[in-house]
Amino acid sequence: MTEGETKDVYISPFIQQITGEVNLPQKVYIFDTTLRDGEQTPGVALTIEEKIQIALALDELGVDVIEAGMPVVSSGERESVRRIKQLGLNAEIAGLARTRSSDLDALQECELDVAHVFIATSDLHLQYKLHMTQQQVIEEIVNSITYAQELGFKGIEYSAEDATRTDLDFLVKAYTTAVSAGADRINIPDTVGTIIPRAYGALTKTLTEAIRAINKDVRISLHCHNDFGLAVANSLAGIEVGANQVHVTVNGIGERAGNASLEEIVMSLYALYGVPTNIKLKQLYKTSKLVEKLTQVPISPCQPFMGDNTFRHESGIHAHAALAHPRTYEPITPELIGKRKDSEIAVKGVVIGKHSGAHSIQEKLKTFGIETTREQTTEILERIKEIGDKGKRVTDFHLRTIAESVTGKIAEPVLDLKELTVVTGLHITPSATVKLRIKQNSSFIEKVASDIGVGPVDAACNALQAAFKDIVKDFGDIQLEKFSMDAIEADTDAFATVHVRVSDEQGFVTDASASKEDIVVASIEALVNGFNRLLYMRRES
Repeated sequence: MTEGETKDVYISPFIQQITGEVNLPQKVYIFDTTLRDGEQTPGVALTIEEKIQIALALDELGVDVIEAGMPVVSSGERESVRRIKQLGLNAEIAGLARTRSSDLDALQECELDVAHVFIATSDLHLQYKLHMTQQQVIEEIVNSITYAQELGFKGIEYSAEDATRTDLDFLVKAYTTAVSAGADRINIPDTVGTIIPRAYGALTKTLTEAIRAINKDVRISLHCHNDFGLAVANSLAGIEVGANQVHVTVNGIGERAGNASLEEIVMSLYALYGVPTNIKLKQLYKTSKLVEKLTQVPISPCQPFMGDNTFRHESGIHAHAALAHPRTYEPITPELIGKRKDSEIAVKGVVIGKHSGAHSIQEKLKTFGIETTREQTTEILERIKEIGDKGKRVTDFHLRTIAESVTGKIAEPVLDLKELTVVTGLHITPSATVKLRIKQNSSFIEKVASDIGVGPVDAACNALQAAFKDIVKDFGDIQLEKFSMDAIEADTDAFATVHVRVSDEQGFVTDASASKEDIVVASIEALVNGFNRLLYMRRES
C-alpha cells in the first residue's frame, strides 16, 4: 500500500481466522517480466520504442524489477535492453541468461543490475532437452553463478526451470548449490503450470527453509504459469509461506495460457492479505490499457479488475443494491485502480439488459434528461426484455429510442450536427468540413471546422473533434476507444449501423450508435451522440 491510499475494500471476515496459520513476508517485491516472458505470447512482437513505453510505465507504476529481455537472443534485443537500462529508471533492470558465459557477457554489455540465470532440473528436461546428467547441471550452476559474481552484477537470481516437476532432493541440492556459489535470489518456476496451490506452498516452504539455513537474506521468488488457471493462486500460496518476490506480467500475458497477472497479484496482496508492495494502485488501469494497446492482446470483459464488466451490473437485484451501496456487489472501488465506472449504458456501473429492474431503468434515463412514470418504466422494461430475449445486446441507442417512443418526449441534444461535407477520391487526400451547433444556456453557438485523414471517415472524425474542442473549450481531449460497423440489409436498401465508444480526460466512458445509408454520416452521427452522452454524464456528475 502506498502513502495516501485507503483500503476501500470489503472482504470476507473469515480470512482473519487463518492469519495465524500463514507466514506472510513484511513486503513483496514485484518482478515484472512483461517485456521478456510477456513478449513470448504467440503473435506479440514489440518494437524498441514500444518496449521503452512499457518500461517507463512499469517504472511509474512502481515495479521493483523489470526483466527487460534476454540480450543474447539478437542484436535488436540487446539494443532494446541497453536503451531501457540507459533510461535511469528507479526499478532494477534484469536480463535473462542461460548458464553460459556468452549469455552473461551479453547482460554485462548492457550494464544490467540483475542477472537472472536459469537451467532446467527436471528429469524430463535433462533427458530430452539438455541431454545432461544431474551432476553436469550442478557444475553448470556453480560455474555460471561464480562467473556472474566476477562480472559484478548487483543481484544474481537463479531459476531451476521446471522446478515443480523436479525430484525434490535434487531440487534442494540445485538451489543450495546456487546460494553457496553466490546467488542472492532464488526463483521457483512452475514452468508449465502443473502444480496446485497447497503443493506449491509446501514446496516453497521446504526450499525456503533449506535456502535460508545457508543465507537468511536470500530473496525467494515465485514464477507461475497459468496452464490450469492457477498461476495467481499458486503464487499466493508461495507468499503465504514466506516468499517475498513474485514474477508477473501485465494482464497475465505470456506463453500458452500466460503468467500470473500483475494486477491480480497486487490487488490480492493489498486487499486480501494486507501485504505491502511498492505498486501505485491508481496506475494499474492505465498500465494495463497501454500493454493491451501495444501488444494487441485484448483484455477479456470478465478479466478481474481490468475487464469492461468488472464494475457493471445488469441484474435488477444487483443493480438496485449497487446503486444504494456499491460495496454490496463490488469488493473494491474502481477509482482505487485508476478506473472510472464506464458506461455501455451504465449509471454507476449499472448495465441495461433483460435482467434489469425498474430502478435501474429510471436512473439510467435520468442521465438522458428523461423522466418516466411507473407505467412508462414498466413498458420500457418489457420492450428491453424482448430485445434481450432475442439474444441481442441492448445499447444506449435502443434504450433512448424506446424511452422517447413510450414517453413521446425527445431529450434535446446539447450538440447538433448541422452540415457535413466530405471530399475523397483516387490520389486525393480525404478532407472533411463540419458545422456544429451547441446549445449554451438559451443561445446557440455554431462552429465550422475542417481537417484531413487517412480516409473519409477519419477525416470527418478529425473535423468533428476540431469543431467540438473549439466550442467546448474546457472539455479537453476525447478518445475514440472502439469503432465497429454492422451492415443491415433491408429490401434493396443497405443501412450501416456504427457503434462507437468514446471517453474524456476525466475518465467518463460511453457507447453510442447511429444508422444511416452513408457510413460516413452514420459514423459522425454516432460520435455526436457519444459527445452528447459525455456532456450529459458531466452535467449529472
